[in-house]
Amino acid sequence: MSGFDIRTAFDIGRKALRAQLAGLNVTGNNISNVNTEGYSREEVVLATDIPIKSPEGIFGSGVKLEGVRRIRDQLVDRQVRTELQTKNRNETLERILSQIETTINEPSDTGLRALMSQFFDNFYGLANDPENSTTRFNLEKSAEVMVEAFHRIDKQLRTLSDDIDFEMRRQVEKVNQLTSKIGELNLQIVNVESTSQGTAGQLRDDRDKALDDLSEILDIYPFEKQNGVVDVSSPSQTLVTSNITSQLDIDVRNENGNLVSDIIDKDSNNVLTLKNGKLSALQEVRNVIIPYYRQKFDDLANELATRVNNIHLAGVGLKGSAAEVPKDNPFFTGTGAVGIDVAQAIKNNVNAIAAARRIDTKLENGEIRTSGAPGDNGIAMQIADLKQALILNNGTESLTDFFDAIISEVGIGVQSAHDKALNEDHLIEQFQNIRDSTSGVSLDEEFINLTKYQRGFQAGARLISTVDEMLQTLINM
Repeated sequence: MSGFDIRTAFDIGRKALRAQLAGLNVTGNNISNVNTEGYSREEVVLATDIPIKSPEGIFGSGVKLEGVRRIRDQLVDRQVRTELQTKNRNETLERILSQIETTINEPSDTGLRALMSQFFDNFYGLANDPENSTTRFNLEKSAEVMVEAFHRIDKQLRTLSDDIDFEMRRQVEKVNQLTSKIGELNLQIVNVESTSQGTAGQLRDDRDKALDDLSEILDIYPFEKQNGVVDVSSPSQTLVTSNITSQLDIDVRNENGNLVSDIIDKDSNNVLTLKNGKLSALQEVRNVIIPYYRQKFDDLANELATRVNNIHLAGVGLKGSAAEVPKDNPFFTGTGAVGIDVAQAIKNNVNAIAAARRIDTKLENGEIRTSGAPGDNGIAMQIADLKQALILNNGTESLTDFFDAIISEVGIGVQSAHDKALNEDHLIEQFQNIRDSTSGVSLDEEFINLTKYQRGFQAGARLISTVDEMLQTLINM
């Protein structure tokens, strides 16, 4: 057969029309998805068809349509996902630390620092007028308000911890949904691509979107195999293998009296060790940060109560028409921020507040009589002086210094997380711009392609028309 017969020319024209029409379809699809989130630009892959050998020489046989290629840079995808993990971790830390900061309510006239200061100032007031019942009443009420502030802070921190537990469970459910979706898409992609040329663009876009969403929650390491399957693992657990997925759960255990939430694999009970992503931040706040600050407030409440009680027990309450107030009555009872309270004896009778130093007199019959010198304010002054006394951290901090350190630590944590999240935003924006320049749809470029394939189609049609005219001429000869 000759290398340039009529049938070959018709076939070349037919393949030209088919190839240019495929280009027009792909270009049209790109244009229609210009605003579709997660869509990756596609292009037709054209190649020269197998040439025809003949005695007269080797002649081309036209164009071959090899398929449709999806434009995607996996390196940029990895960079975007790495930054998404870090950004979401820091945004979560910033959000929750800000809630802790709001819980502490400082600086504020009604915050714990102001209430502690007012409590000790009222002891100064008592020292100035030890027998004034109004001063005693104000002192007792300020103590109750301060105690309620301790209770409120601890309760709100426990409530925040419960809220985080709920959010952790919600995020774990989302992880399970996303890994199941990735497994299903793996199976669909293999089925489609094994029976056709090119890549399953829409399915791969859906899978990449699921991987992006998954990377916001926890640190993942996707690995694509030659058959198009993506396996996904975390630092200590394989999450997706082909279409088989691991399902995660939350396990709450008691560790040294504190409840700790672990993220585990349902089947193996393997505990995941997370280093990044939203879930790692939630777990750190739940298991480490909130218990840490609760312990800080427990330490503050215990130190305040112990120091005040040690002095108060060495004094006596005010005598009067009522029976003598007994000695050895503490000002505070209970332990920790949740347990501290004003002693019931003081709540019942403000004269039980000790302002005077105790004087023990031994009577002739051997009985010990306890009394206080009229107008003595020694105990009240000692307690009032605790306001500035360096009694914490090996004598380097006062009670208010210790509290200020807590506030400062929370504030620094909020600012640090905010700055890191802001920096990640800038990095993600840069990588996203690179991704868009590679995978995104450029209307200017697509309009050029539209014209190119249109002209190519017209030329192919003109070729067939010309060959048809030549065939008619041969027939009419």
